[in-house]
Amino acid sequence: MSVLSSNQSIITFRAVIIGLLLVPVNAYWVTKSEVVLAITHATTLSLFFNVIFIVFSLSILNILIKRFFPKYTFSKGELLTIYVMLCIATSLLGWDMMQILVPLMSYGTWFATPENEWRELFWEYIPKHLVVDDKSVIRGYYEGGTNLYDVAILKAWIKPIILWTGFTLVLYFTMICIVTLVRKRWTEEEKLSYPIIQLPYEMTVHSDQFYKSKSMWIAFGIVFMIDMLNELHLLFPSVPHIRTRYELAPLFTEPPWNSIGWLPICFYPFVIGLAYFMPLDLSFSTWFFYLFWKIQVVVRTALGLGRLTGAYLGDQSMGTWLGIGILYIWLSRKSIIKIIRSTLSSKNYDDSSEPLPYRWAVGGMIIGIGLLTLFSYTFGMAIWVAISFFVLYFILVLSATRMRAELGPPTHDLYYGGPERMLSSIFGTRRLGPKNLAVFTLYFWITRDYRCHPMPHQLEGFKIAERIKLDSRKLTSVIMLTTLFGIFCAFWANLHLFYDYGATVRVRGYALGVAWESYIRMQNWMNNPSLPDIDVLSQMGFGLGLTTFLMIMRRLFLWFPFHPVGYAVAGSWTMSWMWFSVFLSWLIKYLMLKGGGLKLYRRSVPFFLGCMLGQFVSGGILSIIGTITDQLTYEFFV
Repeated sequence: MSVLSSNQSIITFRAVIIGLLLVPVNAYWVTKSEVVLAITHATTLSLFFNVIFIVFSLSILNILIKRFFPKYTFSKGELLTIYVMLCIATSLLGWDMMQILVPLMSYGTWFATPENEWRELFWEYIPKHLVVDDKSVIRGYYEGGTNLYDVAILKAWIKPIILWTGFTLVLYFTMICIVTLVRKRWTEEEKLSYPIIQLPYEMTVHSDQFYKSKSMWIAFGIVFMIDMLNELHLLFPSVPHIRTRYELAPLFTEPPWNSIGWLPICFYPFVIGLAYFMPLDLSFSTWFFYLFWKIQVVVRTALGLGRLTGAYLGDQSMGTWLGIGILYIWLSRKSIIKIIRSTLSSKNYDDSSEPLPYRWAVGGMIIGIGLLTLFSYTFGMAIWVAISFFVLYFILVLSATRMRAELGPPTHDLYYGGPERMLSSIFGTRRLGPKNLAVFTLYFWITRDYRCHPMPHQLEGFKIAERIKLDSRKLTSVIMLTTLFGIFCAFWANLHLFYDYGATVRVRGYALGVAWESYIRMQNWMNNPSLPDIDVLSQMGFGLGLTTFLMIMRRLFLWFPFHPVGYAVAGSWTMSWMWFSVFLSWLIKYLMLKGGGLKLYRRSVPFFLGCMLGQFVSGGILSIIGTITDQLTYEFFV
């Protein structure tokens, strides 16, 4: 692995300023295209295509600058600093993050009616400082055509925004503390492959070879032309198009096979490219366990056990994620204990290459969880529930972070598998009580799913820093600065666009539907207080048990082909769209390694990078056109 010269691996003031200037532009673009127009789903992917598009544009611009103004050429370190900043900022904007938070802050007020009885059922338990409870203020948010910058409107939003900003900063900093504790073990000792960062790394660090590769441009051109042809077909139906999505479910008409449900066959070049960098056993496990999920449904139907619903499949995944998090904490225990002991002794332990000094990381993690607990307690959650909630939460996000570092899946989602699902199933909603459940309702924005979660992007940023010798401490400061600025940009983009377009008028995205999910769940909790849910716990136990079994088998037998991480990411809505492309990539890579060995595999790398880049650039161009013109364009994914 090449290492950059010192002048190429410095975090410069210029890079930070350019990154910060791009944050609000990126926020407006992603929010309008993904939430308002719903023509892209940028933040459901492991690798944010909008960030790749921006870095690609800067790289092309850099070629021109190098030719005509060589003194002002961007260094590799500058481009990667901007990449990390935009990844962190985009994670805030995500489909599963602040796109949910902003509607949650007003949905309960606007949609409370005499029929649903939300006011009578639970509104007294909702923390009023965290929401906007004035219909005259949020009328414009839902009906549009209103000036956000009216003093009365801003005044109503500013207090909950400040409170949620403090919460989010503590959350992000606590994640960095946890990343610091596992980074060396995962990156330097286990040498995980970090497949997700391969494309941005090659685009910047090896840009001379990358942009001169004929096979890269061939793949880029093929994929780009397919997407553009399909866009022309959308505009002019007489133009032929290349179909990339099929549905096999209609072929299964007889029981028990008709219970298999939705079974899409999709051809996504960017997924084929991403999966090419996954270890072979992991890509195999991903598509194999997706079909295993389907087989479970058919077998249960054949045996008369009833259909295994999506919720219970999610509970199996939840158990799997929990198992992976616990197992990798256990496997890293010696390293973590050594770090903790070093913070309690006078013996110096070399942490100069870490994002934070170890004493800061250990203390910051404890204080961070303590502050998050205090925040939750202030607004009604019991201390024991809050501590349990955040411990479970960080185990789940550590699991997602490990999956990406080791597997590099195109997506990683866990629908409705948050700590509140676990706690309500273990203790029952009757025991938890309405105050805890009300805070759960407002925390839905960090627990509904984990596709765009920031912690994996933080770890990948520090992996990039390790590769090119960037100063990790400075990068930590840049990440936190980007987080603070990105929070306000995310709030601004959502509120500005919603007050203009109207959440119930011209907004096509699913943000309101997700807010509905949270409040209707609260309504069900209040109307039907429950005892511990044995069905959910049994599904969680099955997932946890299978994960443990797979991990033991892999440690006992090196030939064992099934990986628990593949099982964890396979049973989800997003992976349903991707599984066949992962299968194709696995098959291609398997045949290449069998027929040509590592030499052929390495020679083919630029082609598969071009598959990703071509689709991300075409997607970027089309989504920008749609954002500017307010018109629907071809969606390269879903």
